[in-house]
Amino acid sequence: MTTRSYPFERWDVFTARLFGGNPLAVVLDANGLEDAEMQALAREFNLSETAFVLPSARAEARVRYFTPARELPIAGHPTVGTAFALDARGVFGGDRGRLELGVGVVGLTFERSGGRLERVWMDQGRPRRLARVGDRAGVARALGLEVDELDADLPLEVVAAGVPFLLVPLRDRSGLARARLDLAEVAPFVPADHRAVLAFTLDADDARVRARMFGEALGVVEDPATGSAHGPLGAFLAWTGVVDATRGPVEVLSRQGVEMGRPSEIRLRIRLEEGEPAVEVGGGAVRVARGVLEL
Repeated sequence: MTTRSYPFERWDVFTARLFGGNPLAVVLDANGLEDAEMQALAREFNLSETAFVLPSARAEARVRYFTPARELPIAGHPTVGTAFALDARGVFGGDRGRLELGVGVVGLTFERSGGRLERVWMDQGRPRRLARVGDRAGVARALGLEVDELDADLPLEVVAAGVPFLLVPLRDRSGLARARLDLAEVAPFVPADHRAVLAFTLDADDARVRARMFGEALGVVEDPATGSAHGPLGAFLAWTGVVDATRGPVEVLSRQGVEMGRPSEIRLRIRLEEGEPAVEVGGGAVRVARGVLEL
């Protein structure tokens, strides 16, 4: 029997230190892998996402992302982490680059200091408002909370920058810490093909936002850092007047994963394009391990 070998790396993303942020596996040359094998490997790694790098005629590389349960057309921390992994192999090297994802080509900006890559910014464009949810009691119940624990000044909305998230602003960190998602209860409020909820609060002592993301239907009970949810969050903050981007781009720091013991720092740059918010999501990453898959 012939053995096929595939190099991979493990990165922690949206962090500057080991064992923080969101772990990611990057299969650096996935040529020859079938779809079913990619899905099986994602289950084997058992991380929120595994990235598979392929050649592209449109960008520096094409990347496919799999959770343990399904493929995603776009994801935030895998894009940042894969960019770090490819940059370390000399694929980029400059200040800008591109990756081809399931949603199309995504632009990247590289922030360097002394030749060292410190942060990758992923352009998530102009997020779209999909729906406003009026059943506040139902959403609170889906998170195991009382309705008065939601932020009374902010709406509940489903927003997408490639994939949709139900954004649920909470009054304080106490409610955020106790939140637990009931998939059956949340089903009426979120798209059936992407049942994911970003709960967040502006009650954050060391950041502008503290957040948690629940995505059990995607094979991830909770995610320590969700870049694809923060593009929608950035637009939401601009739409609702929490931040003012009318005088120029605004940078916001969000902390996620604290309750899981994997603190993450996700940065947002919010700008206006034709009067509508457009968002870049940025962060750091550190390599944890290298290895070879033998199939």
